[in-house]
Amino acid sequence: MKDLLYENLLDAMSMIDEDKTQYYAKEMIKKGCSPHEILDCLNEGLKRVEVQFEKGEYFIADLMYAGMLYRSVLDILVPPAKDGERDTKKARVLIGVVEEDIHEIGKNIVVGILITDNFEVIDLGIDVKPQAFVEAIGKYHPQFVLLSGMMHFAQDSMKKTIEMITAAGFRDQVHIILGGGCVDPDILENMDADAAAYMPEDTLRYCNDLVKQGGIHEEQCSE
Repeated sequence: MKDLLYENLLDAMSMIDEDKTQYYAKEMIKKGCSPHEILDCLNEGLKRVEVQFEKGEYFIADLMYAGMLYRSVLDILVPPAKDGERDTKKARVLIGVVEEDIHEIGKNIVVGILITDNFEVIDLGIDVKPQAFVEAIGKYHPQFVLLSGMMHFAQDSMKKTIEMITAAGFRDQVHIILGGGCVDPDILENMDADAAAYMPEDTLRYCNDLVKQGGIHEEQCSE
């Protein structure tokens, strides 16, 4: 039964079918599937959406809608804490796709695995200007800042963003991770970031390692 539900959810996500995606996600929860099992299915579905986009079968609007649907299922898997309840998180993460880039499939997958692993995530979305990152750091005080980009030109936006974070006096307060298709083996030689992630799991591993090593202190994250 679980295997059938997995395939049904995978197909629904890849077809960007809102009703079926939410239905099968809820059915998997009822059958005792873990959030990580459901998330793996959603992630694979998102990857299929991206492949169909690259083939010209889906358009930018479809990618954006797929991202919104993905986040709506995350809300089902990890509902927000109720008023008065402690919502203790490992750390707070600020993430966004850098200026002039709108590819967010990879970013959404990273958001998903971080949320289900008990990180608080502030998602700034796509085409995020450097100043918006700076303002968000000042507002939310994250421990991690994740800069995502798919296209090669996104490296320039990443560098500009880091320079503005530094100029604002925030560089020593955050750990900066670069991720997405624009990441290459030499990227850290060209800009002042703490890590580069080739896969979403690399980002999760880096954040968890730093938390375990005491580089980040577990705290109650609240506005």
